[in-house]
Amino acid sequence: MTVQRKPSVQLALNGKPIYLHNILMTVSVRREEKDMSGQKSSTKKSDKGVKAKELNVSGVIPYSHKEWLTQLFQLAEAESGKGEQVKYRVSAIIAEAVNMREVQFSDDVSAVDAGNRLAWNVSFKLKEVNSVAEKKESRKKKPKAKTQSEKAKSASKATTNTTAGKNPQNTSAKPEKVQTEDNSVSKKIDDWIGA
Repeated sequence: MTVQRKPSVQLALNGKPIYLHNILMTVSVRREEKDMSGQKSSTKKSDKGVKAKELNVSGVIPYSHKEWLTQLFQLAEAESGKGEQVKYRVSAIIAEAVNMREVQFSDDVSAVDAGNRLAWNVSFKLKEVNSVAEKKESRKKKPKAKTQSEKAKSASKATTNTTAGKNPQNTSAKPEKVQTEDNSVSKKIDDWIGA
C-alpha cells in the first residue's frame, strides 16, 4: 500500500495550510491613472495612487482529498460575528516578498473537474486589505478645520468692513464686537478655579 504525501505547504491563512498540488501563485499591484487628454493626442494622466495587491492562486486537489476543497470553501465563505467577510493573515513567500500581510477572498473561488486526472483544478484570488498604501494615506496630515472662534473673528472683520463702507465719514469708528459664548475647556477651567 502506498501512502500519498500531502504537498508542501506554500500558502497558509491564519496558520491554516492550503493544500494544493502544482500550486502556482502570482501577485499583482495596479497603479490607477486617469486620462487627462480629453479629445487631444496628449499623453497626460493623473495618478490616482496604488491600489490593493492581489494574489492569484491556482492548483490541483485530487478527489481523494476532498476535505482540502471543503476547507478552502469554508475559509472563503467565513464571516465574522458582525456579518463581515473574514480577514486572514497570509503566509506565503511571495506575499512576504511584496509586504502583503492581510487578505480577503475576492471574486470567484472555483473548482473545475480536471477530466481524466480524478482531480479538481482550483483557482481563487486573495485581495489585500489594510494595505501599506492605505495606512500611508490615512497617516497623511489632513487640513485643519477652522474653529468656531476663528469663524467669529472673520465674521467680525467682515461686519467692520461693510460698516465702514456704508458710513465713509466715520472711518475711525471702533469695530463692532460680536458676542460669542466661550465654551472652551480653558474657560471652564478658569471658571472652576475662579480666575
